[in-house]
Amino acid sequence: MNIVFFPVKDTSAKLTKLCRVAEHHLVQKEPLLFLVPDKTSFDFLDKLLWSGVNFLPHPTNLLTISMELLPFSSIFNLRPSALLEGGKTIYEFEDHTSAEKFQLSKQRYQTYRDQNFPIIVEI
Repeated sequence: MNIVFFPVKDTSAKLTKLCRVAEHHLVQKEPLLFLVPDKTSFDFLDKLLWSGVNFLPHPTNLLTISMELLPFSSIFNLRPSALLEGGKTIYEFEDHTSAEKFQLSKQRYQTYRDQNFPIIVEI
């Protein structure tokens, strides 16, 4: 498993990165799962991807949002804990939008590091 962390400093950067990663996967025809922690997050991301500016059709065999882990090779983990099983590529936020979120990011990073997963921090 390869882990890719995206440093983000504000909510706008997070939303932009979510849409860019989704768009990249659609263009490349590479399936992507957004793994969300709850129904509120599901509804928010669903609305974001359907919005006029970021119109990214889903659910499809290429782009899906779920609260359950599904068999996808690429997963954008939006849950607070590390994902130790599943896809070949796991995307994560290094989230600087609050102290609590940054601490959770650091914990996920350390968990992946402890498991010896290759980690890339993409700026």
